[in-house]
Amino acid sequence: MSRNIDYMDKFEGALIGSAVGDAFGYPLTKKSFEQICEDYEKDGALELSVSRRTKTALFTEATQMSLFTADGILWAHNEHADYENSAVANYVFYSYQLWLYMQTKTIAGREYEWIFDKKQNPNLSSLLKHKGLGKARRTNDTNIDALLDARNGVFGTLGKSVNANDDNGAVKRVVPVGLYYGQNIEMAFRIGCDVGAITHSAPDGYLPCGVYAAIVSQLLEDKGVDESVRAAMEILATYQGNENTYKALEKAMELADDEDTDPQDGVGELGDGKSAVSCLAIAVYCAVLHQTNYMYAVELAANHDGDSSACAAVAGGILGAWYGLKKLPKKWTKKVQYRNLLETVADVLYDKSAYADEEDDDEDDED
Repeated sequence: MSRNIDYMDKFEGALIGSAVGDAFGYPLTKKSFEQICEDYEKDGALELSVSRRTKTALFTEATQMSLFTADGILWAHNEHADYENSAVANYVFYSYQLWLYMQTKTIAGREYEWIFDKKQNPNLSSLLKHKGLGKARRTNDTNIDALLDARNGVFGTLGKSVNANDDNGAVKRVVPVGLYYGQNIEMAFRIGCDVGAITHSAPDGYLPCGVYAAIVSQLLEDKGVDESVRAAMEILATYQGNENTYKALEKAMELADDEDTDPQDGVGELGDGKSAVSCLAIAVYCAVLHQTNYMYAVELAANHDGDSSACAAVAGGILGAWYGLKKLPKKWTKKVQYRNLLETVADVLYDKSAYADEEDDDEDDED
């Protein structure tokens, strides 16, 4: 591990960078690009919008569930969960049931009531105190439906498909996986898939999650965006059902290398971002094309006919992990809702990760 890399800054950058992208795209998600240009500027939305009531930029369930993903990972850490047996996903699933309760005031079944009892569950999440995480800012209800259907611990895994969900509902929430498990790209990929499959057990739903987590894991080591994508694609090629995701990523990389392609047309060629595959492909395209400018990447990922918030969230997470928080535009990061909470969760995730352990070892060696 290089001592020149500020890993905590990268953890903060990835989580907050994703939230900013999510918030940037949130007001645009239901609009066509033509409508966006009419409502904002002739070239689309170029600034982060804030709520008149809260004076902050509001995010969607993508960021809400990213926080609960981090919470589940920390829960698994406290319980010493074995990733080899997909045990991490169990705790992330329990954390998602907490999010489900905040959204709907119900859970999948009485068998999960113990997670609210501090005596039975000493890891009860402090996220429940933040009422804004229960606001219904969902672009669809796929996650809600899948979590409500998960009775008696039965939810999707890599080896057990319980639904055909392949929309972007899972891929936009897995950035904490790439952060916490970043030192092992194969592990990051696998657990990314495990976490995605909880609600999206079709390969086109969970494999993009693995790719996203793997990309983030490589960016923590200061590898270039394109190099990180290629490394993730090598692992993707070893998984069954990878064809659609792999082809979409290949196309995204080819378009990013083609100087004759208009960026707006390039996004259009990759789809509408509503599926996990197209969402990831658009985000990768924007991040690779504008890897020297976070703002341009987020703007491009959000200004189109499709799912603006999801695409911008993933693009923002990718470049946030690469740049780190200190290099992200402060005029945007300081406006995002729950800015302090996002930073705190990122810091705790870092403190419990192997990165912090190794830095402590390095300091001991110096002494």
